[in-house]
Amino acid sequence: MTNKSLTDAFFQILTIAGLRDTVYRPKTDKYKIAPSGFTEHVAWGTPYNRLAHFLNDTAGNAGLFSTVSDVLLYMQILLNKGQLPGYSRVWTADTIDKFLNVTKYKFTNTRALGWETVPLTNCPCGKKFSPSPNSFGLSDPPSGSYVWADKKRNVTIVLLANGAFPAHAASDPTPYQAEISDAVMTALGY
Repeated sequence: MTNKSLTDAFFQILTIAGLRDTVYRPKTDKYKIAPSGFTEHVAWGTPYNRLAHFLNDTAGNAGLFSTVSDVLLYMQILLNKGQLPGYSRVWTADTIDKFLNVTKYKFTNTRALGWETVPLTNCPCGKKFSPSPNSFGLSDPPSGSYVWADKKRNVTIVLLANGAFPAHAASDPTPYQAEISDAVMTALGY
């Protein structure tokens, strides 16, 4: 625990990691940010999430805005056990192991600390990623965004989308995410 706010603690980690475009409450030109939702007006740079709104638009579950390049960099730090060449160490290898340690449940999926691992059914990462515990990621069904990494193959796929704008999508994006993942993995020779 720290005596810092979530934004201050996260900013320190982002700076060490070299992430330049990942922030809470972005102040950049609103047209560089995908709209996050629509209520009475279009929401740019604010999360479309009630808990995050209650917490001044900064919550552990919503409100962080980023770019594909920053998400890829973050995932590469995880795949490289906490450090990239030319950057300071962000986390120890032991901490990364704790982040990605697979916990088995009695259900059809497994989890790591804050991450999904390859479930037995309906996996957004498709069929070509290594099975758990060698792959991890996140999927946000309302938006369609997802990120998935394969530790064994050192591959990461990032898709940032917004199916929640202008209105929530009625369909489940998981099959499309799986098809995209399988197509990318096939193109990479897997």
